[in-house]
Amino acid sequence: MVAACAVLTAGGARADDERPMSVPQRLQGLKVSGKALDTVAGRIDPSKPLGWCDPADAQPRIKVILPNVRSADGNIRLSLHGPDPEQWVGKKGGKLIRFDVPARQGRMEICMPLPYGTGVYAVGLYHDENANGKYGFASEGYGFSNNAKAGPFGPAPHKAAAFSAGGATTDITISIRY
Repeated sequence: MVAACAVLTAGGARADDERPMSVPQRLQGLKVSGKALDTVAGRIDPSKPLGWCDPADAQPRIKVILPNVRSADGNIRLSLHGPDPEQWVGKKGGKLIRFDVPARQGRMEICMPLPYGTGVYAVGLYHDENANGKYGFASEGYGFSNNAKAGPFGPAPHKAAAFSAGGATTDITISIRY
C-alpha cells in the first residue's frame, strides 16, 4: 500500500510537508499548511471546524465526500495539488493546501477553498488514525481523487487523480482504501 501524502525515505515514512510553512496569524492553532494557503486564508473561518462547508461561500471550492471512514480515531490528512504532475504527492513542497481534520466514523464531508479558482486539481489523503503525522503503510487507509489506484511502488499517477473543478462547489467522492 502507498501513502497518499507521505514519502518513503531511508528512515521510514515521513510527511511530505516537513519543511516549515508560514501560517497566517488568524489561522494559528488550525492544522493547515501549503504554499497557496495565503491565497485562501480569508475564506477559512477559524471559529468553525476546519473543512466546514460555508453555504455563503460562492467562490470555487471542492467538497470531498468520504463515505467510509473506519473510525473516529486521529485525523484525515487531505492535500490539494494543482495540474503539474511534478508537484504531485511525494514531491517536496508540491501541495497547495493541506488540512488535518479530526476523523468521524462513517461519512465525512470536507470543504477546501480552491486557491486558483476553477481548473485542474488532484487530491491525496490518508486516515492518520494514530495522529502521528506519518502514514502507517500496514494499518492506515489512503485515497486519491477519482478513486485512482495507487501504483505498485508509489501514489496513483497524477493523470488518474486529476479532475476539473468548475463553478462554486465541485463534489468529489473518495473511498478510503484500508
